[in-house]
Amino acid sequence: MKALLYTVLVVDDEAIVCRGIKDSLEASGLNISHVLTAWNGYEALDYVRMESVDLVLTDIQMDGMNGIELMESILSEKPDIPVVVISAHDEFQYAQHCIRLGARDYLIKPVLLSQLTQVVEKALSDRHEKYKRIAEDSLKQKFSLTGMTSLRTYILNEAIAGALMPAEDDPFIFEQLEVRLEGPYFAAFVIELLWERAGWEGEAIRSFRDQNLLKYASLNIVEETVSDWEAISFFGQGNRLVTILQFRDFGASQDRTEQVTQLNLVAAGVVNNIRSCLRMEAVIGISPLRRGLSELPECYRQAAEAVRWRGLYETHNVFYAEDFQRREASIRVQWQEKTDRLVEWMKTGSKGEEVHDAVRRFTLDIAPAFDTAEATAGIALSIAYRVYAMLLDMKETVGERYRALEPIVYFQLPSAAIEIRHRLEAYLTEAATLIRTSMDDRDHVIVQQAIDYIRRTYRHKGLKIQDIADHVHLSPNYLSYLFKRIAGDTVWDFVTSLRMEESRHLLLSTSKKRYEIADEVGYESPEHFSRIFKRFYGESPNTVRR
Repeated sequence: MKALLYTVLVVDDEAIVCRGIKDSLEASGLNISHVLTAWNGYEALDYVRMESVDLVLTDIQMDGMNGIELMESILSEKPDIPVVVISAHDEFQYAQHCIRLGARDYLIKPVLLSQLTQVVEKALSDRHEKYKRIAEDSLKQKFSLTGMTSLRTYILNEAIAGALMPAEDDPFIFEQLEVRLEGPYFAAFVIELLWERAGWEGEAIRSFRDQNLLKYASLNIVEETVSDWEAISFFGQGNRLVTILQFRDFGASQDRTEQVTQLNLVAAGVVNNIRSCLRMEAVIGISPLRRGLSELPECYRQAAEAVRWRGLYETHNVFYAEDFQRREASIRVQWQEKTDRLVEWMKTGSKGEEVHDAVRRFTLDIAPAFDTAEATAGIALSIAYRVYAMLLDMKETVGERYRALEPIVYFQLPSAAIEIRHRLEAYLTEAATLIRTSMDDRDHVIVQQAIDYIRRTYRHKGLKIQDIADHVHLSPNYLSYLFKRIAGDTVWDFVTSLRMEESRHLLLSTSKKRYEIADEVGYESPEHFSRIFKRFYGESPNTVRR
């Protein structure tokens, strides 16, 4: 089998040190195909962003961006790349700070060749083992009995569908599949993954491969979250995962209430962990506890039915079946809570859904609150004034247009309940549309401000995404998301494109030397500039100039 070859990046502001480490690694006999060198953190970051770097060796004290700042940027942008620090500073606080930033080791100059080789070999070996495990897991997902089409998954799906006939060899089959369904009480989670917005970019996941990868990752998260429970998790149909939870006893009424609370907490933990790790929303339906293996299909049916409540309560992610069956009876006292959720949705700029559909669903959802003529006018005005208070808080965003939505002016208070409901629906639609339009305008303004700032500063060697984010008063992550959504490009790709366009213009229209152009467009060294130029245009600066 062909050995895996690695790329190592050496960062030090002393050329002789870079050359010495490079020569040592190339002669070490390790599976290293390329040793890249950078003289400061800025140049190193360009390599990290544009090359497949497997390990970074960096000094601490360097001009421009130092080693600590470089590690912070790597941790933020490419946290999977291991870093080893090689420094002349032997103070404990330096080493402690580096370890906190994820450094795999901290070596003191001068470094013995044997020590350097040993540390690099271990760091690369650890990285290889990590990705080998990921690759093996991926292969298992596709081809082994623990994958999506495995016998285990098939048998469990048959069990919850009620398609398995009881047989004497059932215990043997489950034992071979490493499945223990002893109960005697069972509950089910049906976990529905929402492909519509997932990942860092918040875009719909449409490819079968990406959906399967997210489904596989989600199953791992579910298994980790419920690891303290007697639980079996497996792939369901389509975008669903299923978890069967087992209990030895049901207990008294108070104990049952506590168990239901715990189930809700565990389900909420699953939702939060999937959201945090995968940037994807999930909805979970929970069944009541039922006794006996033969009740598994009913557990699954109730949990699957509970998931459907998401259509009416879309700010909820966890639905306990019995809670939401009883909820219909108490809907009239819940219109305030529903209004609060609607307001929170409107505050976000009503992203991800058509305004009219959301408002229509809200008014249908609270329709029972309009049953009595005495209550309708008061409830409608209460909802309208709740929304109007939010518009007042956001008047810097929405401008003077909020004045047209003053409720006492907007509502003419017709007497019939149906008329008031229609008037409320129109009011909420106007308010939500105003906020969405205003926030879209604001987001475009922010991105344009970022673009203007980049155009003024892209020639600066020290430019960082953090600087751009600070200028528009956003976090780097949110700016990156907003920039990609509106401009259609990542922040750093946009910076690089401006640098490349300007450098090409200078090559064709001036007689400036390569090192002068590199310096003028923000690169530390002409060699590094040439590499990025060739990667961007597919030809070298000298070829373009000819």
